[in-house]
Amino acid sequence: MDTRRIQVTQGESYMITLPKDWAESMGLKKNDSVNVEVQSDGDLLVSPVKKIEVRKDIKRIDTTNLKKEDYLYRQLVGAYIAGHNMIEVFSEQPLSNVTINKVNSFTQTSIGLEVLEEDNYRILVKDLMDHTEIRPNKSLERMSILVRKMINDVFESAANGDDSYITDMERRDVEVDRMHWLISRQSNIYKKDPWLCKKTESDLCNLTKHLAVSRILERIGDHSVLVSKNLLILMSEKKAEAVDKVIRELWKDILKIYSDSINSWLKTDMIAAEDCIEEGEKMVTRIEKTSKKIETDDLDTVSASSLIASRSKRIAEYCIDISELTINAAMD
Repeated sequence: MDTRRIQVTQGESYMITLPKDWAESMGLKKNDSVNVEVQSDGDLLVSPVKKIEVRKDIKRIDTTNLKKEDYLYRQLVGAYIAGHNMIEVFSEQPLSNVTINKVNSFTQTSIGLEVLEEDNYRILVKDLMDHTEIRPNKSLERMSILVRKMINDVFESAANGDDSYITDMERRDVEVDRMHWLISRQSNIYKKDPWLCKKTESDLCNLTKHLAVSRILERIGDHSVLVSKNLLILMSEKKAEAVDKVIRELWKDILKIYSDSINSWLKTDMIAAEDCIEEGEKMVTRIEKTSKKIETDDLDTVSASSLIASRSKRIAEYCIDISELTINAAMD
């Protein structure tokens, strides 16, 4: 924090000086202009009219004494979500093939990252995405469509007795995770860069709401994958009746309440959101009753049906959460 005293000119205008280091880092010189904008909380935002490319930070990850390769992947995800422009993976010894493969796998999974430099001891990954082109709200819309497709495929699989709809669920869940990472990353980048917020006309409050919904959608995607795995167990000829009881009609309604909750969010429709909450609460009660009606001596069927019921209930509760967030947004 740099505190500066207010001075008064002869014309009785208030004046402060700009920090020299900041002005030089922005490439500002005498007679250049800056934008001065009053924020909603009363603060002033000072930014150059023409912003030069500023050197971004590099997050360095030392793998010299790394015990498990999974640790590296989680650190890469964390560095990506934190918003670092460049990530350097290095070691005092030559990088192992496993480490190299983990980095390559991560860059292929994440959105916007590419390997910029590589040698035996280090790999430098850089973000090449223009974050003014891909907005968090558009990423969230795409994410909601992907999750809807997952829910729909579970319903179609149960309704038609065809497991081809759900054999590729995990790949689609990876795509949902990628979008969630991107929204989380952009949220952090925008918070750290007021100029980028201004250029994209983004509101930090809205970014926080988008991130909250993104987390919910990511969890719904995870639950849909678990349901699909247990649905495959039930979809043998001997267990077809259990599919009828637990899935077919239930997931038709889950698909509807999910679609309604997302539409209410996208339109900031408080009345529709209230309706979704009521329907969601009814569905939670219905699922609880349905799970108690399963009568079979087959332990696999009982286990799979119980898990499907519990995950279905959680998805209904998540739809209620989205609708509650819609009401909160409508009250701003």
